[in-house]
Amino acid sequence: MYQLTVAAFSELDLGDKRRDERFVSIINNVTNNPGSSIPTQNDSWYDAKATYSFYKNESVTIESLSKAISAFGGSKISGIPKLLIAHDFCQISFNKLEQTEGLGYLAHKDGRGIFTYNSIGISTDGTPLSLLYQHSFIRPLEELGKAKNRRETPYEDKESYHWYKGFTTVNELLDEGVQKIHIADREADIFELFFASLQPNSDILLRARYNRKTEDGNHLWDELSEESNPPVVTIKIPEKKGHKLVDVEVSIRFKKVTIVKPEYCKSPHETIELTAILLQQISPKQDWQEETIDWRLLTSLAIETVADALQCVQWYCYRWLIERFHYVLKSGTKIEELQLKRAEGLQKAIHLYSLAAMLIMQMVYQSRATPDVSCEVILTKEQWIVLYILTHKTTEKPTLTPTLGEAVKWIGKLGGHLGRKSDGPPGLKVVWRGYQRLINAQELYNIMDKNRFG
Repeated sequence: MYQLTVAAFSELDLGDKRRDERFVSIINNVTNNPGSSIPTQNDSWYDAKATYSFYKNESVTIESLSKAISAFGGSKISGIPKLLIAHDFCQISFNKLEQTEGLGYLAHKDGRGIFTYNSIGISTDGTPLSLLYQHSFIRPLEELGKAKNRRETPYEDKESYHWYKGFTTVNELLDEGVQKIHIADREADIFELFFASLQPNSDILLRARYNRKTEDGNHLWDELSEESNPPVVTIKIPEKKGHKLVDVEVSIRFKKVTIVKPEYCKSPHETIELTAILLQQISPKQDWQEETIDWRLLTSLAIETVADALQCVQWYCYRWLIERFHYVLKSGTKIEELQLKRAEGLQKAIHLYSLAAMLIMQMVYQSRATPDVSCEVILTKEQWIVLYILTHKTTEKPTLTPTLGEAVKWIGKLGGHLGRKSDGPPGLKVVWRGYQRLINAQELYNIMDKNRFG
């Protein structure tokens, strides 16, 4: 993978050129050696010590890191007229770090760690493009077990306000000419959040959690489910491990509705008009399914036909990519095994490791979306030559540049992918394993024959 440079980060300003360079070198080290410790990622103890110092440096603020990474993510969206943005929370556990100061509680009262709110850009054909926004926060231990009257708490002071902040911050980051379609799961079924769709060129596509009241006095999903003879269609959804798509037969209903503000809600808006989509599985439950499909979606997008509704369903399925991003961050970079003495240092590390995780993830999905382009969109010449030699067990230099699809297939093979027809394309785990083997082989090969590459 090409190494990032300071020039790629237009908003990077940590107050010292050396800090800016260290920021980039840390991301490159994590990308090239995912899952390794800080000493292993660095060539010398001096560099490892400088990395630890970077996380401890008070001049390196979490806000400045987040700003630089968001601007970098936004630069990758240039020229795209329509963009899906998947949003979600991720809890990062540091239960093993008993001596680390400042950690907060997690979903489980005994858990200790840090939360992040993440927003990633996705193309309309399902290719992850960039990390657009990330905010990390800590739940203070002194608030654990203290019940609050949530209905009396202003929306801006609630944890759920992170959704609205994420939606609106991404809107500000991207050009108004980009149609932004914000996608989120049931936790984002918040009346105030619906109004993010009123911003210029901004729409929402959310999975519903509540059976809300409509202007007619009915309950939304009860009303929609009563419609008879719905169309029956076959859709493709990712199976549990995401290795392949499977066909599922479903009924689909949709209707434009006017939703009424809940009684306890303090929003200045009384109603909002959205389209509800009800998708229910008809075909038998498959072995890997925990439950049959019963999806209830709300969107501000115009829905006139079954095809329009199915397009929304397909886009909602791409929300799953943010879960894969969290998987790479935790299982690929092994951020939860990082040992630092202060929670603030871990927060800084999370932001850098998150960008590295996105770069690793992009390599896999871009190879599926554009398999026939040159592999030099992600690999240097040295890397693909070493990759060819390693996988073909030859000392001869290849004459043709491999395609991206071929290169990632070979990287997957290094990581343990068997490549059988039933296996599907290489997944994230085998690719990051294989890529690490490639980097190690490249370093060794260069030491043995520095003049090999012309």
